[in-house]
Amino acid sequence: MSEKIQTLLRELEARHGIEILYACESGSRAWGFASPDSDYDIRFLYRRPMEEAFTISEGSDTIEIAIENDLDPGGWDIRKALGLLQKSNGALIEWLHSPIVYHANPAFLTDLRKLATDHLSRKGLANHYRGLAGQFYRNKLTVESPSAKGYLYCLRALLAARFVLEHGTPPPVPFVELIPTAPDEVAEAIRELVAWKADASENESPGRQVTLDDFIEENLPGIGATLDAQPNDSNPRGPFNQVLHRWSLWPKAANATSWQPIYKSEFTLDRVRQPDLLLFEAVSGSRAFGTHHDRSDFDLRGIFVAPSSFLGGLENIDQVSDEKSDEVYYEVGRFVSLLLSNNPNIVELLFTPDSCIRHRHPAFDLLKPEDFLSKLCRQTFGNYAMSQIRKARGLNKKIVNPQPEARHPLRHFCHILSGQGSVRLDDWLAAEGIDENHLGLVSAPHATNTYAVFIDKTKPAEMRGIFSKKDDAAIVCSSVEKEAKPIAWLTCNLDAFKAHCKA
Repeated sequence: MSEKIQTLLRELEARHGIEILYACESGSRAWGFASPDSDYDIRFLYRRPMEEAFTISEGSDTIEIAIENDLDPGGWDIRKALGLLQKSNGALIEWLHSPIVYHANPAFLTDLRKLATDHLSRKGLANHYRGLAGQFYRNKLTVESPSAKGYLYCLRALLAARFVLEHGTPPPVPFVELIPTAPDEVAEAIRELVAWKADASENESPGRQVTLDDFIEENLPGIGATLDAQPNDSNPRGPFNQVLHRWSLWPKAANATSWQPIYKSEFTLDRVRQPDLLLFEAVSGSRAFGTHHDRSDFDLRGIFVAPSSFLGGLENIDQVSDEKSDEVYYEVGRFVSLLLSNNPNIVELLFTPDSCIRHRHPAFDLLKPEDFLSKLCRQTFGNYAMSQIRKARGLNKKIVNPQPEARHPLRHFCHILSGQGSVRLDDWLAAEGIDENHLGLVSAPHATNTYAVFIDKTKPAEMRGIFSKKDDAAIVCSSVEKEAKPIAWLTCNLDAFKAHCKA
């Protein structure tokens, strides 16, 4: 079987034009409790040539092959893998520490294992295992005849979550090293089940295991409570980007004395206007059309080239703009993809009058209109024209029927259900003589923006009122006793409020 797997890996490299940097066994065989009919779960990490990895087309970052002859291969591109490793992805961390390795670039494996250990998110990894344990418990162990596989998968995830929370390190992959962390009686029951499964089929049931059931049902809720108390943690991108750059296929510039990656936060308007990035810049809009007047906006459009140190990182960028989008600069990959879709605002940049062009790199001449224009223009330009007509009609309505300048508060859109109709909230409060600070709301299940209204004049401090004290555009809810009965029902037309705010 080892020879078959090595042959398979070589075939995958040739078929997909990739280089496999690491391949291992995952799942029950790596954990040490495989059945005689278990598949070989082969997982691998790979890199692609630059011309295939970085194109304007959205390529796949995953290779999945149908199971054949008990071989179940699947792999991730290193960019995807490092993005997941930054989040302490549990499956990937297990791959990196698998006891069964089919192929490995030693330096690559060392780099990724170091990242996994030095930048471990204890809460993220433990939560991964807690989620798996809960999933296997609900789907596999609440049935009449649970399988040994269901028990072992759930127990391994549960013990792994406990291990991460206690030690702050990835759990051992072989299950035999996790079993001793359970109480003696439970550990012995697990060992007996592992031995039984070794001679059983993949989904055969050993019958209900009371000792294991009790252990799972007692410990699974406690893991959740412990996790909720853990602080949120996140990893910096820098170390992961550096490893990605090191293992990407394009070479470092021959004349570079130092090489520092650039990050998304560094792409400001001032930065993309620098000569090393700027490809094109021009005045656009009404001033380019010749339809401007003294109060017209001054629109700028540009195209910039993100350096290879960014393209090889874990971040993407489409454009950089100011708050009003009067100045918009497109990354060249995004610009070309919009050209291919015959976007009217983008296509017109290829026909910008010379008098409006501020900067034009010779490379911009490679983008020729005839390479992009197609019959699709009839649809895209037609739709754009219709959208402008609808916009003009809407503006005309605002001019003829101006809206009040002052925004109505959210309470004007709240009503109390009464009989076959409703009354405005303020009218109801006045008629009933109720202080809204004595009220508390509870959201009604399965009824969007509808609330049960409760009152407690004796303990008003326990009621939060109807609207937030910090934001009158937000409704607040209170905690009430289960036996409390509502005095009314409130409904809020939130969609009408949002439309009013946009008017």
